Amino acid sequence: MSERAAASPLHFDTAALPQRDRFAFWAEELGAKVGYTDYDSPERQTFSQRLTIMEVAGLSLMRASGSAVDIHRRVPSGLKEADIYPLHLLLKIGGGATLCEQQRRSTIVQPDECVLIDSDQALRLRSVERTDSWIIGLSRPLIERWLRPAGDLAALPLRSNAGWAGALSRYLQALQVDQVQDIHSPFEQELVAQHVMSMLSFALSETGAMPDLQSVAARDRALHGRMCGWIRENLADPALGAQKMADHFGVSLRHVHKVFAIAGRGTTFLAMVQRCRLEEATRLLRTADVSGLYMAQIGYRCGFSDPAHFGRVFRQRYGCSPQEFTRAESSARGGRPAPLPAAAQAAPR
Repeated sequence: MSERAAASPLHFDTAALPQRDRFAFWAEELGAKVGYTDYDSPERQTFSQRLTIMEVAGLSLMRASGSAVDIHRRVPSGLKEADIYPLHLLLKIGGGATLCEQQRRSTIVQPDECVLIDSDQALRLRSVERTDSWIIGLSRPLIERWLRPAGDLAALPLRSNAGWAGALSRYLQALQVDQVQDIHSPFEQELVAQHVMSMLSFALSETGAMPDLQSVAARDRALHGRMCGWIRENLADPALGAQKMADHFGVSLRHVHKVFAIAGRGTTFLAMVQRCRLEEATRLLRTADVSGLYMAQIGYRCGFSDPAHFGRVFRQRYGCSPQEFTRAESSARGGRPAPLPAAAQAAPR
């Protein structure tokens, strides 16, 4: 898998400004750009705010922290045009509760809970304590691919005490800005987007906002087996993707991810692809000194078109480089065992 540089993140921080100018800058300059009609804070005199925006595989990930705010937006979102990101997912990480109002629904969002925001509707967000939140823009292609809502999602709360909403909340709480900034591989970026969208899809099904996901049928268990076999047969294709699989088996993209989430016991399509590729890589590496294959050739045969990416993913999984793995295997066959990390020792044979 070739690498490309992720879009450069945008950083906004009032810390570089004199205290007397901080609230005015945020309310008048940034607030006007993102379409806020009114912007206020009970902490004007000590106001501080930090915002980082990153784009990853169809998601606009925004991490905001700072003073309590009272935001009114009487027009569609201007941060990213509403036709690009029709929905936003807000997760409260710290601070107190936040009031979220959108036309026909009003809800109180507690820490660790999520709420969906419709970019086309007027919005009010009001917090009384310092804020710490993820605000994730969901692009139209991702929404069309993953979500088939049965009703209005504006200000829809996703309670985190159980089920998929809880899993989604925990995943986002563990996500750190510096981690996201360091993701350059398109494969890994897509993995983040698919994790978020799959958990959100299942959480909405639990609320009744989307058609319920039924227990996996016997035919889907059989389909999962055929899909895993197809992955192993096509590992060398660096463009191997869920849409290509959906087209091959004549099912929807969402059904592919449903089958893997349920019949695959939560192992996503992309996680299965990576696991199968690494399993095949370890098989080839065990005899690399005999077969004469170079590390790059083994990576290519397993679908890694970038040797550096292959090496990094392999080390993340097994705790050693492909070269170290091969040397240890060669020494073991020659009667001079070389120690490997526990993860590599457990690599499938």
